[in-house]
Amino acid sequence: LFRSMRNIVRGSFSLEFVTPTPDTADAIEVSYFDSDVWRPRRVTAKLAGSTAAKAAKVDLFGCVDRAQAYREGLYMAGSNRYRRTMIKFQTEMEGFIPSYGDLIAISHDLPQWGQGGEIVAWDGGTLTATLSEPLTWKPMETHYIGLRKRNGSLSGPYTVTAGVDDYHVVFASAPDFTPYTGQEEERTHYTFGWSETWRQLARVVAIRPRGPFRCEIEAINEDPGVHAADTGAVTPAVVSSQLPTQNTAPVVTGLIAKPMPDDVNKMI
Repeated sequence: LFRSMRNIVRGSFSLEFVTPTPDTADAIEVSYFDSDVWRPRRVTAKLAGSTAAKAAKVDLFGCVDRAQAYREGLYMAGSNRYRRTMIKFQTEMEGFIPSYGDLIAISHDLPQWGQGGEIVAWDGGTLTATLSEPLTWKPMETHYIGLRKRNGSLSGPYTVTAGVDDYHVVFASAPDFTPYTGQEEERTHYTFGWSETWRQLARVVAIRPRGPFRCEIEAINEDPGVHAADTGAVTPAVVSSQLPTQNTAPVVTGLIAKPMPDDVNKMI
């Protein structure tokens, strides 16, 4: 499913970045019942770079295979390392469509996950879309656009290039449905960006009713590193935000401190 500023209740969007602390577990110690020796055993699962100095203990009830216990432990360790952003927002009745664990795509201006708006005109002959908001392009990048269908699901992404101005994009291939641009229902929402910045993927962890026509969705960021953990592969960091990453602050090359002449407890 696709969530954007067009179907997120204004003022309800919030983020919580859970940063690791010295007490954060860096490995998972899994207890399981081994079918080979017919007794409980333990296996420690740790990711690359982990010392396993602080392992969280988990009882994997029903598991009788050491390899499976190890894989499940790696998945939990990967979740603990890569899923660190809690996302919360309210939406109207379509928020009742997803279930716990479902994968959703989110576009929002606050963290600059994609650039969103509505398609106000569509030319099927030239595959050109007219957008409600101007787009910002990044040189030397491949750009993508995702579309919201009537049932709330995400279509795409589709590769696009710049049109006659910042309000127009040209699709490299036709979308799998015709974008709606009329006035009798919601127009087709879009989200735009380059690389992985055209949206943020998240897993639903809670859905709470907030009245008969509104609900609150809580989700956590998704990362491919979680699912590659049991293969031993180290995936590159996923950058979903279009916020600038260049450090423009001055580089401190030296620092000199001297005591105040009239007070040795103060420094200058």
